[in-house]
Amino acid sequence: MTAVAALLAVAGYAASAGGTVAAAGGGIAAAGAVVGAVAVLLRLPSLVPWALAAAASGYVLARTHHARVDGWSPVVGAAILLAAELATWSIDDDRRIREERTLVIRQVVVVAALVLAAAAVGFVLVGAAAISASAGLVATAVGVAAAVSAVALVLRLLR
Repeated sequence: MTAVAALLAVAGYAASAGGTVAAAGGGIAAAGAVVGAVAVLLRLPSLVPWALAAAASGYVLARTHHARVDGWSPVVGAAILLAAELATWSIDDDRRIREERTLVIRQVVVVAALVLAAAAVGFVLVGAAAISASAGLVATAVGVAAAVSAVALVLRLLR
């Protein structure tokens, strides 16, 4: 149910942006959390993508009328990724099968590294997007190089 908590956190953050559009976005994200809870409780993996899509759509809707880039969007993306991983892991868990401790630890480490790497890449991309056009070509090139390096690092970690 930790996956549902992550989706509820996204819904709460979306609703906290203020205004009726943000409240509607928070409601859609909360509906995604409910769908996620149903998916985990009934062990329906086909509902997990719908829950994630609703949570992400609600967040995007809540950010619709904001002119600035949201600095916390990488955390929201990482929370949605974490929810996906945990929901899938919960659905696949079978208490009749005893898993090796080293396998569980390895899976926890890989999921944590994946979520942290996704957040890091997100922060780099948000930083690159926040650079204004007046900053110049050199600053934009440095931002793009940092983004490409971050993606290369994530791909290297996945091997």
